Amino acid sequence: MNVIVIGAGLAGLTAARILKRAGKQVTVLEKSSAIGGRVRTSVEQGFTIDHGFQVLFTGYPAVKRNLNLEALDLRYLEPGAVIRSQSQVSVVGDPLRLPADALKSLQSPHLNLKDKTLVLKLSLDIGQGEVHRFFREPETSTLTFLQDFGFSESAIEAFFKPFFGGIFLKRDLATSSRLFKYYYRMMLSGQVAIPREGMQAIPEQLARGLNVKLNTTVTALESSGHSVKVYTPEGTLEADQVVVATDPPELRRLVGAKTPQGHVGSSYVYFSSETLLDQSRKLILASDEGVINNALWLSNVGPYAPNGKHLLSVSVLRANFDNDNLMLSSVLQELEHWYGVQTGELNVVKIQHIAYGQFAQDVGFMDHLTPMKSPLERVWIASEATRLSSIQGAMESGEQAAAAILGDIQALSRPMGG
Repeated sequence: MNVIVIGAGLAGLTAARILKRAGKQVTVLEKSSAIGGRVRTSVEQGFTIDHGFQVLFTGYPAVKRNLNLEALDLRYLEPGAVIRSQSQVSVVGDPLRLPADALKSLQSPHLNLKDKTLVLKLSLDIGQGEVHRFFREPETSTLTFLQDFGFSESAIEAFFKPFFGGIFLKRDLATSSRLFKYYYRMMLSGQVAIPREGMQAIPEQLARGLNVKLNTTVTALESSGHSVKVYTPEGTLEADQVVVATDPPELRRLVGAKTPQGHVGSSYVYFSSETLLDQSRKLILASDEGVINNALWLSNVGPYAPNGKHLLSVSVLRANFDNDNLMLSSVLQELEHWYGVQTGELNVVKIQHIAYGQFAQDVGFMDHLTPMKSPLERVWIASEATRLSSIQGAMESGEQAAAAILGDIQALSRPMGG
């Protein structure tokens, strides 16, 4: 069987890898000059910089099935977070994993005693049962769920909004409570990490041994019911089956698929410093609702900066700043509240704007997911738009598309998130 996979992001590469292992002849077509989709890494002035702030949850079931984590040489963030406001700094840790954080967490002024008790209760509740059960439970917004659970407004504003704002790419916590519970469980069941060589090491591992043709744009598809013609500027290819693993606009263009409406984006500023301003390996949360949502000293986590230099990543949940200088000025002003005059040590390495970071996943998002079977015969869709907007969702969708072609009933019956 000859299969063409369109798109060399995580979904397409996962599908191609499974199909090749099953003995199929697989060709991957990628319109850009590199694999990975939105999971990319570049080297800027000697600094290793990912395409937006991205991390890997090792607890993802699809990650465990498809990646060799040991070969990625992962570097781990410390569990918990540092909460910073203009006037206070505190630590919210995971005493079970890092006992040294127990006293610091108890002393945190951002969460009261009831909040700290509720965090333990929440962890016990979410840590039990099958991981995919959350997608069958009643759904509210994450904000409503946290309020109903009993958390104080202070805890929600200082911790949950910036922490999960970094995951959902918006701070309003309007995202589905099902997703909140799922990602919380992922952090309980695994660790948060970055490959030593950056996030692009993930698609590179998936692509190893695959026939990938870069700089190849697919202009149209035509299905006869017996085969599929794939049109490119270089000529026409023919396949027994096709997997379309592209972003939603391309899905709509190539196969007329219905895709989730709405999306969220973000911006990122990377700073270098010759002076170490912060020794933390934890995520830093901005409790004040300003420009910064969260930050991380990447060079404290892994070898992402040249010798003698340090690298700070700052996430801004506003993807459409009209003026980079205005955004940079606002970011530096807030960082000055954190580090005082030492902020003058910071130099800009790169500014990134990512207009499409995720599709919107508010309450009811599951009703608008893209079907895996496309409107064209013998054409399947592998995209996070069929599952979840995450690494898990992308890889899971690739598994599902491959399973449909192979007739793998066991894999097809695997529930979302499992």
